[in-house]
Amino acid sequence: MCCSKSLLLASLMLMLLLHLSGKSEAASNFDCCLRYTEHILHPKIIVGFTQQLANEACDINAIIFHTKRKLSVCANPRQIWVKQAVRIISQRVKKM
Repeated sequence: MCCSKSLLLASLMLMLLLHLSGKSEAASNFDCCLRYTEHILHPKIIVGFTQQLANEACDINAIIFHTKRKLSVCANPRQIWVKQAVRIISQRVKKM
């Protein structure tokens, strides 16, 4: 009787551990920008942006623009139009 309870407890702990490790793995999977757009976006269509930094998960630095049409567009943060758009969007957010 004692051994069956221990076996049941060990099985439950193993299932919990497998469940939690699956959740953390899924949470760490995300999309990275792999290349930059060749098109200039007008700030009127941009509703926000996210900065992607090159690290172990992503290979390149990028600004990810979020548009009114729910699209995400990867842009080179060193380009002048990208810097200007980031400044305009940041100012727009500060005014809200």
